[in-house]
Amino acid sequence: MRRVVAIVLSSTLFMGAPMLASANWTADIRLNYAITSDVGGTDQDIGDDSEIVTFNGDGIEGSSGFGFSVGKRFDNMGVSLAYESMGVTYDLSGSVQANGTVQLPGTESDFDVDTFMLEIDYTGQINEAFDWNVLAGIGRTTFDFDANGINIPRANGTIAIVGESSDNSDTSMRIGAGVGYKLSKTATLLTMLQYTNYGTAESKIGTGASQTTLTMDVEATELSMRVRFDF
Repeated sequence: MRRVVAIVLSSTLFMGAPMLASANWTADIRLNYAITSDVGGTDQDIGDDSEIVTFNGDGIEGSSGFGFSVGKRFDNMGVSLAYESMGVTYDLSGSVQANGTVQLPGTESDFDVDTFMLEIDYTGQINEAFDWNVLAGIGRTTFDFDANGINIPRANGTIAIVGESSDNSDTSMRIGAGVGYKLSKTATLLTMLQYTNYGTAESKIGTGASQTTLTMDVEATELSMRVRFDF
């Protein structure tokens, strides 16, 4: 899927290059909210009964973030570069360990998600007030973990706090569709439903020779509210 999105984006950019010089500038501010999230990952703690073998929970569902973009618009096509930031709580409740233990409700990992996303969108008119919009994007996401960012409730009521300060980056991709309402000649309110795969977040646990990596797939179906300005 990521390769297909990359090919579409690069082909569109190549074909649209001659028209970029006469295009209008555009910018937006946006709020994203994760409606649902697919949970998955791997645990490198192989051979240890504490290894997670089945990932469950709500992932980053319920997390929200903000962002902005700048770009160019020509005819019905737009090209923009966006920056987005989101602080997430990755819910691992219900995950199963190798020894059969089910993680208790409340097991979670907290980290920051910062993304630069190149988006290409196409807009079609519905009437004088409304239009429709589809988009595809590809970018780079950085996952930033603080020390002690993972909380694991124990059966005795105490909480194990683990995790090291670290970050990693991965390729991200997005597809979406929505409806825009013209607030004025230069401003449009966009309501988007989008699927974003931010990549794989890697949380370091332990130190030295005992350090292992817990990887979490960060992807979600999101509601995005944007106000776009055309200049």
